[in-house]
Amino acid sequence: MVNPLWLPQELIDTIVDELDDTPCLTVCSRAAKAFVVPCQRRIFHTMVLLSEESGYTKTYQRAWDLLSSAPHLVAYVRDLTAVWPIVATDRRPFVSVLRLLTNVRRFTISTDGQYTNWDGEENLMSAILAVISLPFLDRLHILRVFGVPSSLICHAASSVRVLSLDPCPSSGTLGTHSPPPSTIPPPLEHLNLLSSRSTHHIGQLVLMLSANGHLRKIRHLAITLGGDVYDEPENVLASVSATLRHLEINYPGRHEAIRIPQLNLLQNLELSFYVGTSRTLPQDLYHIISNLPELTPILESFTLTIRMIPQMQEPPWAPAGAWPVFDVGFIERGALPRLRNVTCCLHHIIDYFHASGISYDGFVATMSDKLNGLIGTDMLRFTQRNSSYRVEDNLP
Repeated sequence: MVNPLWLPQELIDTIVDELDDTPCLTVCSRAAKAFVVPCQRRIFHTMVLLSEESGYTKTYQRAWDLLSSAPHLVAYVRDLTAVWPIVATDRRPFVSVLRLLTNVRRFTISTDGQYTNWDGEENLMSAILAVISLPFLDRLHILRVFGVPSSLICHAASSVRVLSLDPCPSSGTLGTHSPPPSTIPPPLEHLNLLSSRSTHHIGQLVLMLSANGHLRKIRHLAITLGGDVYDEPENVLASVSATLRHLEINYPGRHEAIRIPQLNLLQNLELSFYVGTSRTLPQDLYHIISNLPELTPILESFTLTIRMIPQMQEPPWAPAGAWPVFDVGFIERGALPRLRNVTCCLHHIIDYFHASGISYDGFVATMSDKLNGLIGTDMLRFTQRNSSYRVEDNLP
């Protein structure tokens, strides 16, 4: 039998990489001393701090006790997800943990289901700001937290490559923030605006970032519109049109679709619509599809998601003819010469398993009629999601 101490490091790392769960990694780390460091590095790469409401007791305190008693583990934590500490007794150990973790590359802070406002003790705010200022931090996600100060948003936009947040500032916090002049291009390439009480806030926020030069390199923009209708979203898209490669728009309710401006560099477009119990595609979708060849000439991938509520007696989908752009002459015309992937996704926001198959079959038939020119090619794909899918669980 080969002594593990004699194995080359490359082989040890390969063995550890094949283990994909904490129990296996724990057992492996106890097999031989040579496996301890690689296994611990994998185990503590991602740390999740949950709240008391999640059924885990004293998570913040236990994390602090562990890291302070084994300080070498601090260097291994690269991905930190934490629930906003609501209980006052949790804040001190949470702040202590944040100040210990100086090698974090990805930081997600959220609430435990309910939205909260950005407020708290000065030490907590200071600790969060310190994490955002870490030199290696690459991705920052602030979820279900409203009222984030514009100064902190601008600071994050000038520090990280990927930024996600809920754009609903508290009164008076969103204005023009003037950072010191810099000739260094901002690192921000991917901006996710996950939800908003008002579409107006999306426009304010993005235009503020654009005015301060934070969006000069933006390549990926994902926005979830609010319930109101303003001109800001169209202005938002126009403000980033020179660099945008990937655009996601989520329409949470039944309101008019925003106009997509000329996006000459756009390669990936994802649209998500809510239809509720209706089995009719949004009327505005026709105009968006019709203008794709002109507005997005180098489009490579198009994803359409329809979010719906299954019914006990599932009704048929409304009759549908082909969209002219994607009729039987699509391939010959070459209107979108770089298009290689078209994905149609049906998202059940409530699970009625006995009816989901019926609704999905109707969806596939409807979209096959709409995209008649793609039938028989390897470009068209159909998929579905159930109610457990959450955007925040799939952030980069």
